[in-house]
Formats: sequence, structure tokens, C-alpha cells
Amino acid sequence: MSYHRTMSNGMQHRRALHDQRGFTLSELVLVLVVVAGLLIVATTSIRNIRKETRSSNCQTELRTLKLATEQYHSENDAYPIDKTVLVAGSLVAAADVANWTVEFEATDETPTYRAVGNCA
Repeated sequence: MSYHRTMSNGMQHRRALHDQRGFTLSELVLVLVVVAGLLIVATTSIRNIRKETRSSNCQTELRTLKLATEQYHSENDAYPIDKTVLVAGSLVAAADVANWTVEFEATDETPTYRAVGNCA
């Protein structure tokens, strides 16, 4: 006599359901929740990395503009009237300082740097 023949119909039905391969609804929901959580963490990390990169690029641009301004000052004993003088004199490329402006009250005073564009 086989094992299945000794079991009642109800037990055979439960055993047949138990033997089926697949995932339960609760297992699928759990996997979806875990995947959603990982996506949220990854998205937040990517945003933070982009923000830090943008900040770093802005600081690099500012440093480049300050160095060019000081180089101009050391060569001419005066500050330039604006950053276009630095670009025209090939001390800095316009694209390297596109997100900054520099203002001078007078050619012998310390310049004021202001963020514009992506750095503002």
C-alpha cells in the first residue's frame, strides 16, 4: 500500500499544495520591500555624490580664479577690472571659471568673488 493511499483526501490535498513549487505572496511582498529599500538607499547616495561633486567643482573653479587673479596682480601690481582681463591674458580659460564672477572696487583693493550659475 502506498503512502498516499493511506492518507485521507484532505491530507492528500494539503500535501499536494505543499509539494507545489513557487513563492508565497508574503515572500514576494518581502522581496519587493527589500528591493525598494535598496533603491531608496542607492538613489540617496547618488544624489549626495552628485552634490559633493558639484561642490568640489565649484571650489576648484574658485581656486583657479583666485590663482589667476593673484598671478595678474603680481605681474601688474594691480588687480584686473574683471575676469575678462584674466581670460584675454590667457591666465585662465573662460570655461574654467564660468560659475564665478569677480568684482573689484578699485584696482588696488582685494577682489570680491561671487558664485553664479551652478555654484550659486
